[in-house]
Amino acid sequence: MKVHHYVNPHRFSNSYVLELADDIVVLVDVGNFNTEPLLEWIQQNGKIVSHVILTHEHADHCCGVDALGEKIPFQLICSAQCEVNMRNSRQNFSYYLEEITTFEIDYKNVLIVQCGQTLTIGRHVFNFIETPGHSPGGLCVKVEDSFFSGDTILNGVKSPLTFPHSNRKEYQLSVQKIKDYLTKGMTIFPGHDSSFLFNSQQQLVV
Repeated sequence: MKVHHYVNPHRFSNSYVLELADDIVVLVDVGNFNTEPLLEWIQQNGKIVSHVILTHEHADHCCGVDALGEKIPFQLICSAQCEVNMRNSRQNFSYYLEEITTFEIDYKNVLIVQCGQTLTIGRHVFNFIETPGHSPGGLCVKVEDSFFSGDTILNGVKSPLTFPHSNRKEYQLSVQKIKDYLTKGMTIFPGHDSSFLFNSQQQLVV
């Protein structure tokens, strides 16, 4: 698996493009980065975007879903609470932001995953872990030695727990849950900033 990294202009959130076997591509989070070069590369190389995975419902991580869905078909994967909140401008917080247009995701082809569920995509096993706390719809994804943590685990800083729907107790339980999936040497791809190698649980800033 090859991981390509895009930084979105809105709040510098990360979007990841996972290049899998059998010319399959999976996106993790879709902010407002320019997708035209990506779509050109996909078409020129005969690749297919099978899925888009959302790590949570905050606007900087999902504001580009409908625009991408107008250009190509895919199945959207998220937690049950994310599916509800992404369709509510007050819960995805776009209602309160001046720098982007208020939105409520309308995309219909959605697969809701539960904690501990696995899915094989392009011969790679995706493990889904529900991680509420930063937001109710938090979801982390483990794929082999890669771990996509959204805003649940960031690079050397605490996850913000000051949003109206954040929950510190749920967050602490989520971090404990994550520890069962992390092994030394795997790469963590967070929702902001750069990726990093996981060496010890001391890196999980709570």
